[in-house]
Amino acid sequence: MGFTLDATARTPAIILDDKTASLTISGESYPEDVPLFYEALTEQITSYFSAHDEAFTVNIKLTYFNSSSARALMELLDLLDAESAKGRSITVNWYCDPDDDITREFAEDISADVAHVQLTIMDLEAEA
Repeated sequence: MGFTLDATARTPAIILDDKTASLTISGESYPEDVPLFYEALTEQITSYFSAHDEAFTVNIKLTYFNSSSARALMELLDLLDAESAKGRSITVNWYCDPDDDITREFAEDISADVAHVQLTIMDLEAEA
């Protein structure tokens, strides 16, 4: 099991890997139909959580996202936070360009809104 979507000019690459218990979202996010795009991801994550109970890591490496994607990301973090509240250990690593204050501020705001997820903001350049 797993789920992969290749990046397009408007959508990020998505890798939900059951072997590493991780989700990676990378690239740019401004799909034509944001709710539809992220609904498919939410369904995959929900299905994954129903079949697995180990700790889970999310890596967000978006270089650009529009306001509709920002709302979808907030909903995704709410889902992760609710799952973490049930006892699952969830770590979110949010990678930001060091020169992108807007994305960093958004990640900081999200971090303040989640109570159970361990969210760490990291520099994209520091990624190994």
